[in-house]
Amino acid sequence: MKTLVNIISREHPLAAYLFVKEYYEEGDKLVFIAANENFDCITPLVNALQINKEVVQRVVLRRDADSYTYERICRLINNVLDKDGNYYVNLAGGTRYIALSVQHVLSNYHAKFFYTQTKQNLIVKTIFDNSIYDNDDEIYPIRYKMSLPEYFKIHGLEHDIDVPKTFISDEEQAKRMFDMFANKKLWASDYKVMDVLREKYRNWKYIDIHEVETTINDSMIPIPNLSKFLEHIEFEPATKGMLQREELEYLTGGWFEEYVFYLINNSLHPDDIAIGVHIDGCTEIQHNNELDVCFIKNNQLFVIECKTGINSQSMFNEIVYKVSALKEVLLGISCHSYIFSLKKDHTGDMKKIARYMDVTFCDFYCLTKEEKLTKELKKMAAIARN
Repeated sequence: MKTLVNIISREHPLAAYLFVKEYYEEGDKLVFIAANENFDCITPLVNALQINKEVVQRVVLRRDADSYTYERICRLINNVLDKDGNYYVNLAGGTRYIALSVQHVLSNYHAKFFYTQTKQNLIVKTIFDNSIYDNDDEIYPIRYKMSLPEYFKIHGLEHDIDVPKTFISDEEQAKRMFDMFANKKLWASDYKVMDVLREKYRNWKYIDIHEVETTINDSMIPIPNLSKFLEHIEFEPATKGMLQREELEYLTGGWFEEYVFYLINNSLHPDDIAIGVHIDGCTEIQHNNELDVCFIKNNQLFVIECKTGINSQSMFNEIVYKVSALKEVLLGISCHSYIFSLKKDHTGDMKKIARYMDVTFCDFYCLTKEEKLTKELKKMAAIARN
């Protein structure tokens, strides 16, 4: 039997979670150390671990001074330790000052020290002694692979990933749509049809195709070329003569999300992948917390915002801000954020703006030029390397 000791922080609960997943055995105990502002992060972590709460002990640095006064930190930690205990100590997470205090106190006990390096998906086992030349550090790959629901749960996020998502069409249809956009096979009338569908009908429960084509109703905008458009892109509605809301969403951009889903799934073979996931966990950005495409590979989370078109610089800035805010406030430092778009970034300014906000922007040229796309996908694979 042993006790696993972890320092908890809101920004990086993943380090503690993966450490426990690697080393916890039946009969072990857990100690979580957290500053007061990070105290509420412990419960989602314990719930995600699905471990008996009776074996969990919390050390909370309640007052401000408790989190930066060395002697107070040491006393609080020392009070919960057993001189005959056997400790596995993870020094990742929290402030450096707290980590130093934890390391100092536990050095007086039967303790082994580790550092969970989540970016590299590794755990380093080290010995704190007077020799730095005996190369006695040991490095282990993290074998455990998280799912998307696990990642969201340890970050305290509600999600609807378990609700089945219906793909409107198959992979070939999504590829056909992409090919038509990429290779200028759409007619001018096709773009007009999509614009009206997006602006007027996207949120309707359904539309009658013949009615929309021939309407003289003042509350409806006619689309005389709607049937011609559907025939051109080879799209067959599920109900003849009707377009349901999901199909309207698909025709006005949803197809691109499905295309990116298939692209990532076939190229990177994620451990888990989903489309159209809604998350909630912070009132500051509750207005539209939808992840178009998200996937996890080797415990690294990737989130891709999909936009067929970006009409203005201000619109692009809003998209970048949203993607960056989702990462910073909700998804944690192990999240890698992307924007995939068919917008042409002629000057490269959009890529620079996105990069400044720690977001990768893949534009029309990146997605349509095989060499550029392959290079970007290899970068993503490298981030997720084991």
